Amino acid sequence: MEIPALYSVFKNGEVRSAPVRFDGTRISFETEPAPPAYSADETEDRMPILVVDMRGLGRKEMDDRLITDMKFPGSDVWLMTHIKDVEDVFDSFMGDIVKLLIPYHTTRNDLVMSEAYEVSEHCMPVLFVSQGRVLCRGEQTTDIREAMEGLAGRGFLETAVLDTDSLLRAEDWAYLYDRFPELIPFVRKKDGPAGDIGFQKIIVDL
Repeated sequence: MEIPALYSVFKNGEVRSAPVRFDGTRISFETEPAPPAYSADETEDRMPILVVDMRGLGRKEMDDRLITDMKFPGSDVWLMTHIKDVEDVFDSFMGDIVKLLIPYHTTRNDLVMSEAYEVSEHCMPVLFVSQGRVLCRGEQTTDIREAMEGLAGRGFLETAVLDTDSLLRAEDWAYLYDRFPELIPFVRKKDGPAGDIGFQKIIVDL
């Protein structure tokens, strides 16, 4: 299953999106956001779409207007936004979302991930990866396998790995798939090296 990612902001009374660039954990728009060219046929099976809260990630505080006002009829909305503590987890579900993606580096500490797991089965961690290393709090990095094992130990089966600079190779993805088959690659290109490994789900920039 291919899940499109929309990098979005609520502006002038509507949701607007645009392509982005990454610099580690920082994400910025490449062009002026505009109404997204996305629609779903409501007669078909509902499919997920990931909305990335750009203002929330940039300001380190989720954008309430985006969460409450975004509408994508015919789609199950996944949301990725800044999550500091479990109160943010509760607040994020005030919108019409099906799954909350929690960037690991935005959480206050590892206890928050455990609390998120206890609060809702619809929470999923996201590991931002640059140059093959997971980006953590305070500009620190760690090994992907160690981070995945730590999250699995807290109960998470699904975890998204966001390859920010597209440097993970096919053999890297294959290695991760062998050990964590429910991992969800989050990649920038449809035809990248993660595509042919066998992952059940993959998130790709729209």
